[in-house]
Parts: sequence; structure tokens; C-alpha cells
Amino acid sequence: MAQHVDKSAPAVMPFWTGVRPLQHLLPSQGRLVLHAGPPFRDAREMPAAIRNSVLVGILYEGWASSKAEARALLDEGGVQLAPAQDYGVVVPLAGVATPSMYLIEVSDGNRPENKKYSVLNEGMKWCTRLGIFADEMVPHLRWLHQDLGAGLAARFEGSVDLSPILQASLLNGDDGHARTMHASRLLADIIVSWGINDEHSKTFLYGAPAWALNYWMAASALILATQEQAEGSDRIVKVGGNGLRFGLQLASSKTWLVVDAPAIAGNKDPGNEQAEALGTLGDSAVVDFVGLGGQCLDLASLSAQNLQAFLPADYLSRQRRFLCTRLPFLAGRAGITDFSHVMASGTGPLVLLGMIDGAGERGRIGGGVATVDAQLLRTLREWQSETTVV
Repeated sequence: MAQHVDKSAPAVMPFWTGVRPLQHLLPSQGRLVLHAGPPFRDAREMPAAIRNSVLVGILYEGWASSKAEARALLDEGGVQLAPAQDYGVVVPLAGVATPSMYLIEVSDGNRPENKKYSVLNEGMKWCTRLGIFADEMVPHLRWLHQDLGAGLAARFEGSVDLSPILQASLLNGDDGHARTMHASRLLADIIVSWGINDEHSKTFLYGAPAWALNYWMAASALILATQEQAEGSDRIVKVGGNGLRFGLQLASSKTWLVVDAPAIAGNKDPGNEQAEALGTLGDSAVVDFVGLGGQCLDLASLSAQNLQAFLPADYLSRQRRFLCTRLPFLAGRAGITDFSHVMASGTGPLVLLGMIDGAGERGRIGGGVATVDAQLLRTLREWQSETTVV
């Protein structure tokens, strides 16, 4: 199937253009906590892992002084919960964004007014994206945002073209989602060159192999939301999971379309075989829907090897059926999942994801792949976001 190429508008070219706290984007918002994927019906249905992250966010903001107080505030409706993508932000897995947290800003080099944001990657241990609650979480977040984040905002130099970094990383074994080690090192080198070179920051940055993922999430969200496509195409502008439900939004609609979150098929880490993982979770699905992650396994042989037992037989070629636009960001590779092509071909993206313990006790318990195809999307149902955001 031939790819569509729209020549009426310049392609989106993602640039890293700043680091800004969420509250600067939303100055009128009060106690707001953003989460991944579509909205929850109410706070009571949130899985324990995501609830943990919300409680950590409440404590980080100082809205409560103990876990019990934070739980009471949440249960009494004292916190507004909302999908991050509804505010132009993306968060990974069970992660959250709160007003004083710093965000990565990614802008279109051709149309700088178009921007998307992602939370800073929290490293590998004390991370809200893992859905755990521990005493170390809040002190780590304070350092990450009030020290490293504020330092990045103050020392940010010009803008950083993300395309060469992404392309170099793909040529060095990254897939842009499950594996981002090469790009993370390149971005760490840039940050250190700006003078953020104290031992704590350097140790953290060079020890955070997923640091680049949050940049690719913001860049992918920007491409999905603003890239022009061929006339007649159904453009997917938002996509993600909240552990219970998987959802997407089309350009022609203001409503999330949702379905029960598909299970993640993959390898559980030793000792976690009996733990129950949440369903598809996080806003990082935007990466795969742009053409990275599960659509780059022809380049990322190690990622493919690790997931071989869980991949469909056509994993190297299936993307030709639903990726519809050649993207300069991907060095001319086809990208952007087209809804109508998924429905017509019966084939859709492979989404690479970490498995998060639904009980909120073990954090990441493995890694795998979720398949989004026409059979899944046919069960999508309308969900009026204005009546379900809590």
C-alpha cells in the first residue's frame, strides 16, 4: 500500500525549545494532577499503582503532609484529575504531572506556535511512572524538579534539533521506545555541556537510559496533533492507556474513544511471575503510533530478539499497511498511523511497554508488547470526556 505524502504544508520538525513548570502553562489551575491515557470515571476506580503516583504528587506539591492526609484529600474530591494529553502534556506509564513539576517543551521548527510537553524522565528507581509509594519518592522529585529542572530552565541554550539525535540513535540500536540508551547519552552530553555538570546531575543523567523517551513522546505527540495528512485520512491526534482503558481521539472529534485496555504480552522478571500487570498504560503509545517503537524493530534487533516469542510473524513488514506519511523526523521512513488504514487492513501498531504491577507494590515487573489492530479498534466506544474527567 502506497504512503500518502501531503505537500501542502511543511512537515513537523521537532525542536527542544525549553524547560518550563506546568503551572506556567496553566496559571489558573489549582490542585491539578495529570495522568496518562483517557479519563477515569472517578478517583475510586484508579488502579493502586496510579493512585500511589497521585498520592506522591499531592505530597510533592505540599497539599498534604502525610499519606493519610493525601488519601483523604483525594477521596474527598480535593484534587482535579485529568488526562495529560487534554492539556498538551504526555506522561509515561503510571506517571503524573503536577503544577510545580518542570516539563520538556518541544516545538515545531516550521510553526513554533505548535508545542507539546512531557514530564522530565525520573530515572530508574524512584519514579511515579512505576506506580510505587516510598519515602524516597518526594525527596527525589524535589531534587529532579527544583534542582535539575530549574537548572535546565535557567541554563537552556537556544534550541536543540531533535531529528539528528533520533536518527543517530536508531542507527545505533535504539527503537525510540523500549530502548533509548544511545539517544539518552547524546542528550546527557548536551546538558552537561551547558554547565550542569555536578556529580549528582551527571551520575543521574548518565544512569538514566530512558531519559530520551520523554523527548520522543513530546515530539510524537506534536507530530500526531499537528502534522497535515492526505485529504480523507482519519488523523489520530491523541492515544494512550490508563491501565484500565485504552483510548484515542480523532482530529474531527473532541471526545476520547475508549476500549478495555489490551493486555501486554511479554516476559516478566524473575520473582514477578505471579504479579498481575496493568493493561496498556501510559501516553508513550504516541511514539509507536508515529512509527517508532514496535514499528522500528527492523532496526532495533535487540528489542526484537527480546520480544521474539510475543511478536506476530509479520512484525517486520506490517507497518506498511497503516503508516501513511514519510517523515523527515524519521529520516524519510513512513510514520503516522492512519485510523482508516488500520480498519481497512486489519493491522495496526505494535506498542512496546513496560509491565507495571497493578497492586502498586513491585513497580516494573517486566516488558512486552500490546497489539492495536482493527479488531480492537472496532470495539471503541464514545466517551464524553467532559462528563468523565474527575
